Amino acid sequence: MTRAQLRFLAFALVAWVVCFVVLHRFGTWTPFAFVGVSLSIGAVWSGIVPRSLLKLSVARVAVGVAGGALMVVGTHVAYRLVVAVAPPVAGATGRLMVLLDVAGFSPAARTLLIVLIASTEEVIFRGLLPTAATTGGSRPHLPSRRELAVIAAFAAVYALTTSPLGSPLLVLCALVCGTLWGVMRVATGSLVVPILAHVLWDLGVLLLWPLPAQLP
Repeated sequence: MTRAQLRFLAFALVAWVVCFVVLHRFGTWTPFAFVGVSLSIGAVWSGIVPRSLLKLSVARVAVGVAGGALMVVGTHVAYRLVVAVAPPVAGATGRLMVLLDVAGFSPAARTLLIVLIASTEEVIFRGLLPTAATTGGSRPHLPSRRELAVIAAFAAVYALTTSPLGSPLLVLCALVCGTLWGVMRVATGSLVVPILAHVLWDLGVLLLWPLPAQLP
């Protein structure tokens, strides 16, 4: 990772923490959209995040959509299993959904916010992961142990930015999901795949099929 990338990542992490502090205090997601879009445009425009990672293809779109759909279904299945063993998780999930609720916006505006924030998070936090040029080839591949370690490290740092909301469950979700999106990013050599998976997962569990609907 270059010095420019390190500086960008450090600034992005601080900015994201500040956005979560604002969310916790004022209950608005709007700063994430403005900060995320600005950072993403700057990163791609300056070359800190390679533009080639955003190249569209039918295969990448298909994999991203499939990955997002599987994550939504997997989340609901896992939720049912975990709540059956540990009922208090249902209450923690309900409280988290309240914290994440985008109040005061129309359904269209809420959808747009989710799409913008999820997309920019991938550019910012997965865009600096190893690219095809550093992995020895451009074809899809299973991440090596070293790559998995880097993915896990990025996911852990990404997850910690959510801590101002005071929800250990959110930190855990960000860690797990961040790791999955990171694996998608490195395995496919594309940001299109994790962006689509992230957007579909957020829309699925927050708007279309919210987890509290399954509370006992």
